This record gives sequence, C-alpha cells and structure tokens, in this order.
Amino acid sequence: MNTRNAIVEGSPSDTGKFLSVNFNQDYSCFSCSTQYGFQVYNVDPLECKLSKQFENSNASGIASAKMLYRTNYLALVGGGRKPRYPPNKLIIWDDLQQRESITLSFMSAVKGVFLSRVHIVVVLQNSLEIYQFGTNPKRLIAPLDTCAGPAADFVVCQRVTRRSSHTQGSSAESGLQAVTRGVLAYPSVRNPGQVQVADLSHLQSSEAEETSAAQLPTSIIKAHKTPIRLIKLSPNGSMVATCSMQGTLIRIFSTHNGTLIEEFRRGLDRADLYEMVWSPRSTRLAIVSDKQTLHIFQVTDEEGDVKNKTHVLKDVPFFWKPKYLGSTWSMCSVHLHSAMKGKNLMNDQDLYNDRCKVGWCHDGDEDALILVWQNSGIWEKYALLEKEPKNYSVNETLQSSPAGNQRKTWELVRESWRKL
Repeated sequence: MNTRNAIVEGSPSDTGKFLSVNFNQDYSCFSCSTQYGFQVYNVDPLECKLSKQFENSNASGIASAKMLYRTNYLALVGGGRKPRYPPNKLIIWDDLQQRESITLSFMSAVKGVFLSRVHIVVVLQNSLEIYQFGTNPKRLIAPLDTCAGPAADFVVCQRVTRRSSHTQGSSAESGLQAVTRGVLAYPSVRNPGQVQVADLSHLQSSEAEETSAAQLPTSIIKAHKTPIRLIKLSPNGSMVATCSMQGTLIRIFSTHNGTLIEEFRRGLDRADLYEMVWSPRSTRLAIVSDKQTLHIFQVTDEEGDVKNKTHVLKDVPFFWKPKYLGSTWSMCSVHLHSAMKGKNLMNDQDLYNDRCKVGWCHDGDEDALILVWQNSGIWEKYALLEKEPKNYSVNETLQSSPAGNQRKTWELVRESWRKL
C-alpha cells in the first residue's frame, strides 16, 4: 500500500544544531530554537542566559523563537520532528511565569512574526495579520494581502513632531514631542517587484474596521522588475533596502517619498541573498548570499567620506558605458568558506548547506558583527578594520575612491569563534 511521508520528515534543518536563530530588536541577544525547546544567549560577551526544554518529549520541537527586546516574552512557532505546537499557531511565551500567555490561530502556517510593545505582526503565506499586543489581542485591521513568501519587515522607531498646541514653558523645544512609529514594509500582491510601506502609529482597534474591507493606507515603491527576495527597513524607519531574486543589485529607497537613495552591486552572477541587516545607526548594510560571502556597504557617512568601492573607469567619459562600470561595490567583503574551513570547522558541503544570522555588536561603534550558524551551531565575531592607503596596480579594477585620491581601505577580520 502506498503511503505519503510524514509532514515533519525530510527537512534538512532537522539535522542541524538549531532549527532557527533570531536576534532581538537591538542585537543584544539572540534566541535559538531546537528539537526540545529554545535557548537565549547574550551576544557579547557570549553567555547562555536561558535554556528551556519542554518535559513532553513527544511534543517539544520549536521551529522559531523571537524575543521582545530583553523582556520575558518570546514568540514561539512549533516545528521539528515532534512539534510542540501546530504550524498554524503562534504562541507568546511568558518565561517569567513559565506559561503560554497568548495563543493565536490562523488558517495557514506561520512564516514569521514581528513583536513590539504595541503590535504583533504575523506573516502568513499570502497575507499579514496585525494585532494589538495585550492579554486579549485585538485584530486592528483586515488581513493585508501580499505575495507568497515571508519577505516583509517591521521596525519601531521614534519621530520628533511639533505639538498642535504649545504648553507653557520657557524653552523653544517645549512644543516638540516624540511619537513612536511602527513602520511595516511588504511586497505588493499585484506586482511582486513593488514594496508597500505603511505607518501603523495611527492604527486603532475597531470592530467596524475589522469586518469591513478597509485597507491600510500605504505608499508604493517600484523597487525591482522581478519578484523581491528580501526587504529590510532601517532602524530609524527612514530607509528600506530591497533585493530581487536575481541577487545582483541592492537598492535603498526613502520611506518618506519613495525616491532611490543608493544602488549597490553585490556581483555579476545570480545569487540567493538570505540575510540583510542594517547597523544600529542606519549607516551600514551587511548582506550574506548562498555563496557564503559577507559584504558590508556604507550607506551614509557622518564624515562625508564614502568608503564603498567603485570601478577605476567610472568617471572616464565613454560614448557608451556599460552599467557595470558605474556600479558601487561593497566597502569590504570576506568569504566565510575560507575562514570556516581554515579552522577545520566545516567541510565544503556542510558550509554551503548551512545558513547564518548576522547581528551588529551592541556597542555603538558599528565596527563588529556577530554571526551565528544554524546547522553547525558556531558563534563568530568579525571586526571591521581600517587599512593603510595603497597604490593600485594596473590589473586592479576596483578602488575605494576616485583616481588620484589615496584613501584607506577596509577589511573584515575574524576575531573569535565558539561552538555553542
């Protein structure tokens, strides 16, 4: 008799150390989900702060665990060989009371979740659900349709605005107030190459809105001609970075007016970008592709000295110039394969099948990154170092500044590593 395989079998991630790894909102901690529960680590110095294993060995697998900053709340989704929860349920776990605080059920599997102190944003296969965070969560608006896949992002940021009516005070700044904004970005369902950006700060819970067909007002950004692979909002909510399935170009747009701010080139051949992370001050962007190369792009520079590499022929006038010559490349990059293989930590096949999560060190300098590998369970720290100026030879085609100006170059150095 022919029978189908079990749903939970055959997943490559089931054989790894972790089923998933997720950094919290400020990169100060990261959570790891396992076949038996979840763990929480402090980033730097590396230290295990919490290890939870469920007693029922027949229902203990957690596919994803996401933290709410450094609070006692975590968003859990079941998975693995023996899932703790069905894949269509989202659980908000209160570790202080050691119990399930909130349970939300959906008609399809949960692909991702974003937490804030005000909102719960749930990413499903073809829609987004937005709830008000509380003991009894309320849906704030009808589900938002989106294209297939978990390519969406949500950040909470502060915006300074002027009060409508000034209160009494001698200071000129007495009329200013800080407003907390929740910015949501997701691919359009009608055109997968477009990004829709919405501000949730004025979204209120209403039974009338829930039952009606009202849509959340959004601005539309025409980002790519092909479907979007990743969307990442900057921590200050002013910019959004996108890349398509092609994986050769990364574009950065303003969330205020949708204008193109920067366009960076990762490479010439197709690649699958699976990780893209902004630095805490929104000045740098780190990306990792399935070629296991880590790139760092300088988006904005407080000193006005752009450090990204360009082609030596970029400013040379041509009757017709290929777009490749005018591209902007990463300020530095490192092939993670050579670093891992040099320490005999992985062979070729294991590394290319593994995936890492990237987080910036929580020290304010934006000169160090943390990598956590999902299958191998390895923690790494990379430092961004400045090198002395050098003279370029004839066969070198990329430079960090226009010809004639010698400026410092940058490199990524593997500073330390540990096995979790």
